[in-house]
Amino acid sequence: MAYVVEADDKGSLVVPPELRDIVRPHSRYVLEVQGDLLILRPEERKPFWATATPEQRKRAFLEWVASHREGPGLPDEALHRDTMYD
Repeated sequence: MAYVVEADDKGSLVVPPELRDIVRPHSRYVLEVQGDLLILRPEERKPFWATATPEQRKRAFLEWVASHREGPGLPDEALHRDTMYD
């Protein structure tokens, strides 16, 4: 089955209503040009750790650690040696 995808005045591609259930909002596609043929392929996103620099990974890890400082945690008494063996 073939569908017509039309470019609007701004150059955006307009997806027909019958395809809107398939194409989710904010989906990203890679446009491949082969002569007169345009091919849209879903963008394959790599995980953060595969693309981030060591500095970016370090900063993300430290932010994650800092986000766990809040909350109930253990009371100080629970960390005393004499209470660890109860």
